[in-house]
Amino acid sequence: MVTALSLLNAPFLTPKPLTQLKTLPSAKPNSPFFFPSSFPSFPNLQQHRFNGQLPIAASLKEKVGCFKKTLSDFTSLNYWVVRDYYRLVDSVNALELEIQRLSDEQLAAKTSEFKKRLTQGEAVSDIQAEAFAVVREAAKRKLGMRHFDVQIIGGAVLHDGSIAEMKTGEGKTLVSTLAAYLNALTGDGVHVVTVNDYLAQRDAEWMGRVHCFLGLSVGLIQKGMTAEERRINYQCDITYTNNSELGFDYLRDNLAGNNDQLVMRWPKPFHFAIVDEVDSVLIDEGRNPLLISGEASKDDARYPVAAKVAELLMRGLHYNIELKDNSVELTEEGIALAELALETNDLWDENDPWARFVMNALKAKEFYRRDVQYIVRNGKALIINELTGRVEEKRRWSEGIHQAVEAKEGLKIQADSVVVAQITYQSLFKLYPKLSGMTGTAKTEEKEFLKMFQMPVIEVPTNLPNIRKDLPIQAFATARGKWEYVSQEVEYMFRQGRPVLVGTTSVENSEYLSDLLQERNIPHSVLNARPKYAAREAEIIAQAGRKYAITISTNMAGRGTDIILGGNPKMLAREIIEDSLLSFLTREAPSIEVTDMAISRKVFSKVKVGPSSMALLAKAALMAKFVGKSEGKSWTHEEAKSIILESVEMSQLKPLKELQKLIDEQSEMYPLGPSIAITYLSVLKDCEVHCTKEGSEVKRLGGLHVIGTSLHESRRIDNQLRGRAGRQGDPGSTRFMVSLQDEMFQKFNFDTEWAVKLISKITNDEDIPIEGDAIVKQVQRKHVYDLRQLILTGDDESCSQHIFQYMQAVVDEIVFGNADPLKHPRYWSLSKLLKEFINIAGKLLDDSFAMISEEDLFQSLKQLHESNSVDVDNFHLPNLPKPPDGFRGIRRKNSSLKRWLAICSDDSTKNGRYRPTTNLLRKYLGDILIASYLNIVQESGYDDAYIKEIERAVLVKTLDCFWRDHLVNMNRLSSAVNVRSFGHRNPLEEYKIDGCRFFISMLSATRRLTVESLLHYWSSPLESQELFFS
Repeated sequence: MVTALSLLNAPFLTPKPLTQLKTLPSAKPNSPFFFPSSFPSFPNLQQHRFNGQLPIAASLKEKVGCFKKTLSDFTSLNYWVVRDYYRLVDSVNALELEIQRLSDEQLAAKTSEFKKRLTQGEAVSDIQAEAFAVVREAAKRKLGMRHFDVQIIGGAVLHDGSIAEMKTGEGKTLVSTLAAYLNALTGDGVHVVTVNDYLAQRDAEWMGRVHCFLGLSVGLIQKGMTAEERRINYQCDITYTNNSELGFDYLRDNLAGNNDQLVMRWPKPFHFAIVDEVDSVLIDEGRNPLLISGEASKDDARYPVAAKVAELLMRGLHYNIELKDNSVELTEEGIALAELALETNDLWDENDPWARFVMNALKAKEFYRRDVQYIVRNGKALIINELTGRVEEKRRWSEGIHQAVEAKEGLKIQADSVVVAQITYQSLFKLYPKLSGMTGTAKTEEKEFLKMFQMPVIEVPTNLPNIRKDLPIQAFATARGKWEYVSQEVEYMFRQGRPVLVGTTSVENSEYLSDLLQERNIPHSVLNARPKYAAREAEIIAQAGRKYAITISTNMAGRGTDIILGGNPKMLAREIIEDSLLSFLTREAPSIEVTDMAISRKVFSKVKVGPSSMALLAKAALMAKFVGKSEGKSWTHEEAKSIILESVEMSQLKPLKELQKLIDEQSEMYPLGPSIAITYLSVLKDCEVHCTKEGSEVKRLGGLHVIGTSLHESRRIDNQLRGRAGRQGDPGSTRFMVSLQDEMFQKFNFDTEWAVKLISKITNDEDIPIEGDAIVKQVQRKHVYDLRQLILTGDDESCSQHIFQYMQAVVDEIVFGNADPLKHPRYWSLSKLLKEFINIAGKLLDDSFAMISEEDLFQSLKQLHESNSVDVDNFHLPNLPKPPDGFRGIRRKNSSLKRWLAICSDDSTKNGRYRPTTNLLRKYLGDILIASYLNIVQESGYDDAYIKEIERAVLVKTLDCFWRDHLVNMNRLSSAVNVRSFGHRNPLEEYKIDGCRFFISMLSATRRLTVESLLHYWSSPLESQELFFS
């Protein structure tokens, strides 16, 4: 008998769909119509250098467009919803003076007051305005940041369980403190979810100061934390984490063997979540499953062989590809050549399967390109996130794809894996009773958010009007022409002094453009997945708004960090401190290359450091030198940078007087940390003056210019890149340049050759662009919204069936498989029925039952059918052995009666003349099996705690085994059903039907193996202990 108990643990709870509907706040304007007192002033007449229209015509067009925009805003539902929120803003503003008069202690005591009011029956909405006013004042005191009125609206949108769409630079991070504080007052925990560890730590340390000041506990979940550390942080009032860590903690908790291994707040781990960059988490990565894998059978040797075969096969002759869904189809010639090379008669032979390996090798050859989908580092193939451009070291492609890529690159093949638990981000966040999110671009996906999460998208107005100019798209026939024009536009902006951010889609493209700019002698910085660039991501993005700054970046790298015109003074001050002190703190050279950044710095204007700052720098340098020599300390480069970083953080947490006091108290101990902190504050003032002045110059030049070098299938992704320019009312401009040879056009089978000829005829040069949206709109209509509607979620199903229900279910399967209620028992397969039941029950049955023949059972059923009444309490088939007396006591008798009622009310049983006889046979065999089991367990002499432990272990581990296999089968099914579309069948419906069949089959096998394992264990417990628990 095969058991599942030596296999991997894999219980998995299918997430329950969100049923609570979140509604928009009611909008009740004072009057049915509202007209502004004056229309907005129209821009001055001007002629664009790319526009051939007359100035008067252009001006009229701008005026009409401006009027249309004002009218459309006025007539939209969003306008009235936001207008309704201003009533809350008025209430918060009315409380501001009163809250300002409170001392720090009185302000912090408001938290206890709010909690007390909630326990006395007040609703959260009753204290919303006052709580928001308290948070606004706390942020003003601790961070020096006061919430704008529009940020109060954003906080209210989050509290209402909606998505707040706020443009880049509008302060989404500060907005989250309002809703987080208000919902944390209930004590059920709030999760603030970001897209990476860096942002989670930044927000927890930065915004956490507000919550800590008000008396709430703040937790942080980071990669590498122990289970105990995670448990402590999840118990905090507000926990900052990233979406990946949250998902894996949930999966690991569902695999936990006991309560001591749980880290989240069970039984209710989810209460309220604020998801930063919600579109990225729930849409872009929403369908990507989080997987916990176990090692599977080793087929390592097959992958390199398949890679060699793939090299022999030629596209178009031996196989065809479909870019739209990354699929490969072998031709007859390809199959013949592959079988010849592999010396096999059938690629799909079950005993010697090669088809999967060959297909994966072809996919790795065609669709997985080095420096685009992955990079090779330290002998490993590491995935590049296509949206952020970051390397994801812990992530691996499933279904053997990653092994195929490793074989293609000649790397060591890591063991294949099978999924033991998985959940998508969409299913994970549906578990929250209340969910909210914030992002800069979500309105284009509002239908999907409403359909899947019942979350409306509310556009929060900007604090200052957006004056960014989005220039027309330029479409090129060839990629060569596109990249030449990109480099020309970068050079044109550089000569003016404007900062430029160029978004690319891959490492390969970013480095190609870098080479072109080097040929033009244009200093620039590159930010992509390579380690030498990724290590300086925050530094590069922080200075991307300086005059003459040219930054080439993967499209969304650095997301979450604002590009400030004139530069980021805090980062600039830190650089000055590092440049001045690192050489005194360490003799070790930095381990990363800084050539391009060093070149870029040559064109930046130097910061004028004042005399007081110079004196403090000299003093700190002298102290660093003395500490190193006198105490014999030798720090590494990274340790020295950490010392400076800790000192910078100290300067933000402690007031100047306290820092000076520390220096005075530690004067004989060389207070290096406080000295660096005071030096940083002085240098920071100089940098703020410099950055403000330079920022004004950049604004006069036109602000940040963003160039997109390709279009995404979803307009929202393009809007995210555009949003990097024009933050907080700053000027800026964007330009997208696309080539008809871009991969996106090829995905939709766009006739590239025809388009190249068309553009050549129009422009007399295939490298000259056509300007406008005409060509692009054809592709934009085909974006992947429809595909995302096909995202499949698992059915809800409980994993904790009672052991007795399992036993009865196994008996029912045996009976239904051999007895038909529509036919007389003489036509039933009674011999097979007895054999199957005896095989299940094994040694538990008395010898008297084992001697029952087919004829004995038939005569008993015949007599039962002819009888007029039966005694259910002491029921047994006529002339057959009675079940053991295992149902002693009220509880067990009650359980037996409930089981009989369930059998009688079972609608799945066929209605027929012999249905009562079939049901009584089910009860009889169920009573024998369960009573025999109860007796043998009682005779074993073990206490109830041990028995329950055994039952739980067998149940969970058996379920783990079959759930793992079910996941593998479902993943294979998702690939296989696509073929059925050729037979005019809907792959989605086919997937649902077969998926249900697989699931029912899995449950049946789980029940049977659970019962067999338990019966086998208690039949010979001493022999089984080593097998089950070794």
